[in-house]
Order: sequence, then structure tokens, then C-alpha cells
Amino acid sequence: MVAGALGAVVVLAIGVVAFVAFHGSSSASTKAADVSKGTVTAKPTASAKPSPSPKAKKTKKAVKPKPSPKPSKSAKPTPTPTHSATRTSTSTSTSADPTALTVPAGWKLAFDPSFSGSSLDTGTWSTCYDESDASAGCTNNPSVENEWYLPSQVSVSGGTLNLTAKQESTQGTSATYACRSGMVTSEPSFNFTYGLIQITAKIPYGPGLWPALWLEPSNGDWPPELDIMEHWYSDQDYKVYEHYTNATDYLGGPVSTPVNLAAGYNTFSMLWTSSRVTWYLDGTQVYTTTSYVPQQAMYFIANVADRNPTDGSTALVSGGCTGTMSISSVKVWTP
Repeated sequence: MVAGALGAVVVLAIGVVAFVAFHGSSSASTKAADVSKGTVTAKPTASAKPSPSPKAKKTKKAVKPKPSPKPSKSAKPTPTPTHSATRTSTSTSTSADPTALTVPAGWKLAFDPSFSGSSLDTGTWSTCYDESDASAGCTNNPSVENEWYLPSQVSVSGGTLNLTAKQESTQGTSATYACRSGMVTSEPSFNFTYGLIQITAKIPYGPGLWPALWLEPSNGDWPPELDIMEHWYSDQDYKVYEHYTNATDYLGGPVSTPVNLAAGYNTFSMLWTSSRVTWYLDGTQVYTTTSYVPQQAMYFIANVADRNPTDGSTALVSGGCTGTMSISSVKVWTP
């Protein structure tokens, strides 16, 4: 009887261990599946920031003073993602053209600037974050970024808008910068609340380069911010972000790209409604969220920044600040 009882106990113990192992495996699989959908509806858990660290952007209201005596936009760190944005299929993309998305019913094409001719339309675009700084130039976060933005680094030719970063010692308002670069904003002419924005562009890869396509609030507050595309250095992915409440709260992350974004033109799109924001690459959904959706007017920015991958260093990396982002089209449909 003792032997029989011991045998029963052993069998029962084996069964309990097998059940626990199966349950744990099933739970882990479920969590992995949730992340692979590229959908987040709650704030992600913070994680340690790997190197290289992203740069800071600024908004109109200064958080800390800049060397320049002119009004500045506040510098914000772009946090390293805790969730990956995964390429997924979507019913939104139904056109035979893979770079086009179906425009929601009743929405109208509200912004479609031309890049014909040989000069920038300054009635449509400003070449600095604050339009009043456009002629003298501007920068973003001078403690870590190396570029001084100048209108001379913005050109139009062959139907494209070109933002060129160049290694050249450049005097800013109150400091000298290791390089100069170009940026544009639609703030002078076009601000919108909700829309489908679609940008066709060729992205430069290179040491120190950080090209970006993004939206920031028209009222000068920060956050929110919607990053349609950010690319760092020569990484084989790009990033999408939604920033909210403060500098460390965000959703989004890296998007694995099947193509080299520097080799040709690709279309970066974002569908922003009152309840959801969804990102697309060449018509394919890569990320979506229903959390912290901005409910205010915003405007479009395109820029090519430069920073050393080492946090806190403004030393130009070897070969840094050399590249051009070319944009052939910017379109926005609104409700």
C-alpha cells in the first residue's frame, strides 16, 4: 500500500508540473502575439535606453534657455522605444497603387504644394521652427545637435524639395556649429486637426544624420507630437512615435524595412482621426494606436538634423553631416 500511495503522489506531482509549464508557455505566446500586431492601446512599460540615443526636438515654448537670445522651442528627448512597430496588412490600403491609401469618405485634399520651378514657395513654407528666425537661421537642441538650419540648405529642382546637410563651420546667433542643414515647416500656411498625410521621400543614410517627418502643435505646446518617420544614422529600420504628457511618455518604435530607404523614394503615411492614429510605409500598415490621440491643430515639419550617437557630445563624427533628404510630394486630406 505504501508503494501504491507513493506512486499516486508521483503521478499527481508530474501532472501539476506539466500543467504549470503548459500554462506559462501559453501566456508567453499570447503576449508575443499582442506585440506582433503592431497595436498599442495602453502606455508601454519603460525600459533601459540602448545606444545610440536619439536626439531632442524642440517646440515653441522654451523649457530651458538656448544660447540664442531669440525665442526658442523646447528641447525634448525622443525616447528609445519599448515596443516594435510591426508591418501588418490593413483593409485601409485597397488601391492598386501600393503607395496610395483609400481616403476616408467625404475627406478633401487640403494641402498639395507644388515643387515645380527652382525656388521654395516661402508663402507656403518656413525654413525655421519659428518663421521669424527663417532668414537668420535656427537650431533645435544646441547642447547635443550639430546643425544650424539655413534657407540656403533648402532647394527646389526637378520637381523635388531638397534638404541638404553639409559639413561646414557655420556661425549661428551666438555659437559656431560644425555643420549646416535644411528644414521646412507648413506653419505659415497649413495647420490641421485630423487628416491623412502622405509624404514621398528619399531618406539619407550616414554618420550622425537624423532626418525626420513629423507634426507638432500649432499653439506652441508640447507634447503632443506625431512622428511620421524618423531615421537614425545608417540603421536598417525607421521609427514612428506618438509623444504625450511629457518627454518620457510615448508609444511606437522601430519599423523593420524590407528596402533601403536611401536607395529610392518611399511613401510614408499617417491616418489621424479623433480616435486612432495609424502609420503606413508604401501603403502597408506598420503601427496603430487608439491611446492619447491628439485633439488639436498641428503642422508639418521636415528636417535633417545631425548629432553624435554619444549622448552629450557635440563633436562631429567622421563623415557626419553629409546627406540630402529629397521630397517629391506632400499631400494632406482632411475631414
